[in-house]
Amino acid sequence: MSFKINSYIIKRNEERSTRIKECLESIQTGQVCGIVICGTSDTEEYHTLLNNLKESARKALGHNIPVTLIPQPLLPEGGFAIEIYTIDPSAKIEIRELGGVCYGVISDEEESLLFIEGIPSSDFTESIRTQSQEIFGKLEALLTAHDFRVDDIVRQWNYIGNIVSHRGGKQNYQEFNDARTNFYKSGKWQNGYPAATGIGASGEGVIVGGIAFRRREESGGEIYPIDNPLQVAAHVYSRQVLIDDDQAMKSTPKFERAKLIESKCGVCCFVSGTAAIRGEESKEHSSARQQTIMTIENITRLVAPENLSRCGCPPHKLEYRQIQLFIKRKEDYEEVKRVVEKAYPQVTVVYTLADVCRSELLVEIEGILTT
Repeated sequence: MSFKINSYIIKRNEERSTRIKECLESIQTGQVCGIVICGTSDTEEYHTLLNNLKESARKALGHNIPVTLIPQPLLPEGGFAIEIYTIDPSAKIEIRELGGVCYGVISDEEESLLFIEGIPSSDFTESIRTQSQEIFGKLEALLTAHDFRVDDIVRQWNYIGNIVSHRGGKQNYQEFNDARTNFYKSGKWQNGYPAATGIGASGEGVIVGGIAFRRREESGGEIYPIDNPLQVAAHVYSRQVLIDDDQAMKSTPKFERAKLIESKCGVCCFVSGTAAIRGEESKEHSSARQQTIMTIENITRLVAPENLSRCGCPPHKLEYRQIQLFIKRKEDYEEVKRVVEKAYPQVTVVYTLADVCRSELLVEIEGILTT
């Protein structure tokens, strides 16, 4: 399950469909298993734009492909960022569709993987709980169709419109967490929860995508949940850091700080959305620059060989392949970028404008690392 990540930036005035075709044609090796596009805040026409982008990709490749459209403006302002996920040319991949959701099935005698596009709810005006339940219903049907369990999900991306806003006394992120907890209740989670990002998006919609992975017992390799000694695991947060009515049951965010997967193709580590949290408390009075430095320190500690060993994982030496930066205020972009470029000088970084899951947090970072 070793992905080669290619990232392309579309300039402000370029025509999207033409650029998508050029990006796909530039891939010299590997098979495309998914495309992620971010850089729009046009949520009113989201579904129309998504369908147009899917058609552009289909024409370029000659077949359907999972396409995720993230409604987050790119920083600096203007343009689109396109991430193209590829797999080894020798791998067997089937592109399928179920319930309007496109996904890739990558399998052999030993391992199987589902690469699932970002699933948007059909109606962004519905409550966050209703939207989330619709999406998780589609995701459950897709997993069941291929004999996957919910606890086979190893990476999940969750985009929640106006994430820290409230509707009817309920915070949007807490509503999403409640729906996610209900979806996860059938899983045993022996290998820990997925790595995940729960991040804001323009508008009121919910979009969820992910990767599920399983192997035969005799195939070797492991799946490791990686926690961070600097942070409390999110799924055991105390009630006081969760937002909701005093009388309501508060569901914790069900994710691990990172998830490391050993497959016959190599090692892949998904770093969850990470912010300036120590223990379970935000460093809320610090600047965007200070929060970025602290977030990078959290990630560095998380993926260090000694921490992998502490979590029972072989001390793999991991290299960053791709990083995503979510910045709450566009005026912080230049300052944050300077810190990030110093820390990750050789890594492709995508910056978007997005709200973070706590109102006091200004920056969040996620990433993919491989051996």
